[in-house]
Amino acid sequence: MKYLNKEEVFDAEGVEDLERTPEQLQARVEFYEQKLPTLDKNTEEYIICLLEIARLQVEKYDGAKAWDNAFDAFNLAVEQENWLLAVEACDALFLSEGPDALVALGHALWLGITFPIDPELTVAMLQHLIDESPKESDTRAVAASTALFIATVRSGKESDLAFFANQMLAGVADNHSHITDQGSFDVWRKTLELDNPDVFLAKLSGAIDQLIDDKWWVDREMLKNKMNND
Repeated sequence: MKYLNKEEVFDAEGVEDLERTPEQLQARVEFYEQKLPTLDKNTEEYIICLLEIARLQVEKYDGAKAWDNAFDAFNLAVEQENWLLAVEACDALFLSEGPDALVALGHALWLGITFPIDPELTVAMLQHLIDESPKESDTRAVAASTALFIATVRSGKESDLAFFANQMLAGVADNHSHITDQGSFDVWRKTLELDNPDVFLAKLSGAIDQLIDDKWWVDREMLKNKMNND
């Protein structure tokens, strides 16, 4: 998987070996910073280069610079209607831990659910919401149910992503209500109406509104109308 479970690909020793020194990170930043002026600003390649710089700066704990570069990438991606890269930019903004990190997460969720981008990226953004929410909160259950819905609709019921999302939902159920068997899980899911997309998607919309708190960076109505017309 590209966006999920990277830490499980390697054992602990392997992960340690993959850690980059500050000097290596800075060298990569300088490489992409030198490459950036050679690219056309109106291309996907330019946005990707900006995002690489931002991600490296997140690794360097240089959050302010990461935020600026990721926000530039976000605006360019929105202009080009490249929603995948727009969500990737929001992810970098969130990880930079800037003052509006949760606003960025809200945008990542809204865009990732509204537009048919790579479902794994959308599920990864929902995982962020789960991680940011209290263990006993209904928001975690709503986010996990949405992840399973997105994975099933976009990747198929038998996909690896759907399996991952099922495991995610099971883990949330355990934390939320100490659910450990199938019968109790089924009752829990039905009681919270997590088997009804109309219900849990509406609740997720409310959670997104709370994250963004009226600080919208995109014109939602215009984008919805354009998507409907397309």
